[in-house]
Amino acid sequence: MPWDLIAGAYEAEVLPQFEHFAREALRLAAPPPGARVADVACGPGTLALHAARAGFAVDAVDFSTEMVDRLERRLRSEFIPRVTARVGDGHALPLADRAYSGAFSMFGLMFFADRARGFAELRRILAPGARAVISSWQPLETIPAMAAMFGALRDALQGTLGQGSGPEDREMPLTTPEACRVEMGRSFVDVEVHPASIVVAHASVEALWASMERSMAPIVLMRRGLGERWAPLARAARAAMAGVLGNGPVKLTMNAWLTVGVAGA
Repeated sequence: MPWDLIAGAYEAEVLPQFEHFAREALRLAAPPPGARVADVACGPGTLALHAARAGFAVDAVDFSTEMVDRLERRLRSEFIPRVTARVGDGHALPLADRAYSGAFSMFGLMFFADRARGFAELRRILAPGARAVISSWQPLETIPAMAAMFGALRDALQGTLGQGSGPEDREMPLTTPEACRVEMGRSFVDVEVHPASIVVAHASVEALWASMERSMAPIVLMRRGLGERWAPLARAARAAMAGVLGNGPVKLTMNAWLTVGVAGA
């Protein structure tokens, strides 16, 4: 499973970066003090850990065994109570109906094969009047260096392997406020979409690229699949990023949407 492959790097490098999004999501959901909440597609537990430290009881679910194992190890090592982590499918959550005062999916539901079912499952587990928050990325064009990198990688792959071999031009889901409102609105009422951003710093383009090779599932899979053919493609992608960012320290602004919906009666 791709997410098992990146679990270690994701925990070490991505989890700290996403803490701002987790704090904002919890603020927007505003569950009652001490309430039980659910973190769906929890990964290494960015939101689950923050919610537990804030006094909430958390059920955290992810389909990656390695991600769940890492979260459980962290819970034990840091003596964090009131979090139950389990392996499960966001399309059919192993959680009770109407049992939660808040539900979250941080950059998880956007990748579901059936997003409508994922939204419906969040709605099913929430008590009436409770809020769900899901996060998704704004269009790639809002991060010019990333757009340049993926464009260069696509061109290099097509030059090496033939037309149609590069990453698809298809836009990621839930990248516009309208798409977020429409999809969440099929299961929730009073849907609102909020922008949120973080700044990610790296010592250089080389350091940024190395982090991406460790922590981004599509990049990890391409690297493993291409073997020796990966090196020239990686050089092309790094050069494209350097053309946008230069050769010094790098700061990327990562732009996301936090979409909030209320569970109807």
